[in-house]
Amino acid sequence: MALPPSYNGLVEEVADALAAHYRQWVAEHPTDDIHAYVIYATSLVSSIAVSVLTEQGLKQVALDYKNKHGYQESLAQLERNLRWSVADTPYCGDIQETFGLVNDRLQSMVAYVDSLEIDDPAWDTHMDALDSILVTALKRFRHTELHDEVRPMLYVDFGDMSDDERLRFITQCNDPDVVESYCVSLASAD
Repeated sequence: MALPPSYNGLVEEVADALAAHYRQWVAEHPTDDIHAYVIYATSLVSSIAVSVLTEQGLKQVALDYKNKHGYQESLAQLERNLRWSVADTPYCGDIQETFGLVNDRLQSMVAYVDSLEIDDPAWDTHMDALDSILVTALKRFRHTELHDEVRPMLYVDFGDMSDDERLRFITQCNDPDVVESYCVSLASAD
């Protein structure tokens, strides 16, 4: 079995990469209204990117679905359905190079993960450590870069996760009012 990886300094590295990404993204899209800033991770956290969810991007994607792909729902319904879809935003994985060093480090942990059995308690310990690192980095990013503003909503997403798993990350990263707003928006999409 490979030796467990070192997590030392990883929170700071992720938070710094988030800040660099955010500053560059905002400079390139100064008029976009961000409603969510999301770490989009692979299932084993072997790499991360950011999905930026904006009102402008949401309207663009809903219109594309309607006009180019023939969806029958109204634009308003498509917007409700697509609001939290990290993979459908036009800003999924933009400026990926800002995560190069972090992703190199995360990728180097894969040999350790590959050496574990799925029922090995070390698997859960490792994945819990990475989840905690990403959440802590988002909170640090909110404090240092967003100056503790409650919006935009921040969270970690793995793409194929359940609504309950997503809500767990949203709850860990945001004020209760933001969590409530998210839950209300989901209910209105049904």
